[in-house]
Amino acid sequence: MRLTRLFLLTTGLLLSLVTVLLLRSAWADWRTVVTAETGLVAMQRAYLAMKVAEKASAERGPANQVLSDGEPVDPAKRARLAEFRRATDAAFDTAGAALADARDGAAATGLAELRQAREELVRARTEVDRVAGLPSALRSAPGARVTRGPVDRMFAVVDTLFGSVTTLSAEAETIYPELALPLVGARYAAELREYAGRLGSEFNTPLATRAPLTRGEQHAIQRLEGRIEQLRRLISLQVRRADAPLRDAVERMEARYFGEDLPFVHELTERGQAGQAYGVDAAAFVARYVPPMQSIVELRDTLFEAGRQAAGARVAATRERLVVNVALGVAVLCIELGVFLLIRHRVLMPLLSSTRTMTAIMQGRVPPSDHEAPAERHDEIGAMQRAVAALRDATLRSRALEAEREQLIERLRVASDTDFLTGLPNRRAFAERAGGLLAQARRHGWPVALLVFDLDHFKRINDQHGHLVGDQVLRAAAAIARDEIRQGELLARHGGEEFVMLAPNCGPDQALQLAERLRTTLADTPITTAEGLTLRISASFGVACAKARELVDLDRLFHDADQALYAAKAQGRNCVVRAGALTQSVRNAG
Repeated sequence: MRLTRLFLLTTGLLLSLVTVLLLRSAWADWRTVVTAETGLVAMQRAYLAMKVAEKASAERGPANQVLSDGEPVDPAKRARLAEFRRATDAAFDTAGAALADARDGAAATGLAELRQAREELVRARTEVDRVAGLPSALRSAPGARVTRGPVDRMFAVVDTLFGSVTTLSAEAETIYPELALPLVGARYAAELREYAGRLGSEFNTPLATRAPLTRGEQHAIQRLEGRIEQLRRLISLQVRRADAPLRDAVERMEARYFGEDLPFVHELTERGQAGQAYGVDAAAFVARYVPPMQSIVELRDTLFEAGRQAAGARVAATRERLVVNVALGVAVLCIELGVFLLIRHRVLMPLLSSTRTMTAIMQGRVPPSDHEAPAERHDEIGAMQRAVAALRDATLRSRALEAEREQLIERLRVASDTDFLTGLPNRRAFAERAGGLLAQARRHGWPVALLVFDLDHFKRINDQHGHLVGDQVLRAAAAIARDEIRQGELLARHGGEEFVMLAPNCGPDQALQLAERLRTTLADTPITTAEGLTLRISASFGVACAKARELVDLDRLFHDADQALYAAKAQGRNCVVRAGALTQSVRNAG
């Protein structure tokens, strides 16, 4: 695996791992927040159900006053009962609306129990109104128990409501177990408030009829007092490690209810058992007994508030931890990404650049160095970059020397193939190139012509004007001849004042025309030297031809052209002579 891919894969795995851990931690914190908030909502629904139970229980007080009043019933007492009923109905409406908005099973069960309790309350109120409408003598006759029925019905309403309280409290505890202690304590306080109210209700009939306590009433009072004491101990266990506000609420309950109400109840119980006068009527009993019971309600509310505050503090702490964890996670991701970019910039990219440079050097492709800044780092990577740069520069210098040598060799080769005076190919170069032209002509079936011409009386020019002028004449003659040849024809200086031309795809007549045109041009073109001399020259031409598709011997062809040149000189120079009718050639036997 390539280093870049391995680095990217490793970095990607690390980033993924950190991201997964971050998301897992954030998800756990978020679930804690959601669970706590959902638990608080469920706790609030349980609290609303307890409020309904409280209001329904409190409604028994004015109902007992109406049931034990004379005839006609005092309008103020009826108005007070109506006020308590409205408060109970408002509590039912509030709790019902909260439960109706919920979609969980516990809320549906609690709502069903709440509706059942409301139906029972309607029937209990009807019974209260019916009994209150009976003659006072019938309601307050010694031994009469007609007022007991409506009170028992209202007890049943509260029992049904406590079923809803239990269902909703259990749901809140299941959702968020940390709410279990305050919820259980609040439920104990709500039950304590109910049993305290029932204990007071046991004295409603005896006080109204001024009759001693029956055995059933005495047994009920003992049972209720036992339950009250049991709830008192359970609450004490729940709040033994509580904070100051909760301890203060417990102390107020101990002082007011258990310090004031229960001794008063014990006193009335002893009088009722002994058949003595109670000393208070039902209205006075309610006025004295009910207010201290408010301390129990305050304890319940304090327990609820403590639970809400604890859960709220937990939610706030979890939210803060969530923010901190997310911030730390993002910081770790940024740091890791920064380290990745730093390693990529400081290590990986220089290493890849050096690797590409070394690979290019091995493959013979040396990259230029002018676009790269010299390495200024003083670590291992910088040392490697400088070493690679030195190797590259050395390779570039070596390549430059090789190119210079090749150019020198090429210049030497050109110089060895070129006549230094005229710039035309020399005799050796002519021999090499002529072979290729002859082969080309044979492939295409072309005839070939070889022209050899010599400047007339050139020795006289050298003798009269010097070799420098002679050299200028040779250069001028070469330039004139070069201008007359066609593309594909080969012109060379054969030596001295003698020149040779090979013309492929050129028949005998064309060869004679070419030689005659060149001879005329040379004769008609004056040559002006650097010394200011104007000279006229002429040349003698020997022409030799070969037929198409014949295997031509260059030496034989040159020999024939050279013989024709001698013949031209013998005929008086400045003329063109063709060797025989056609040059004899060696035919290709194959």
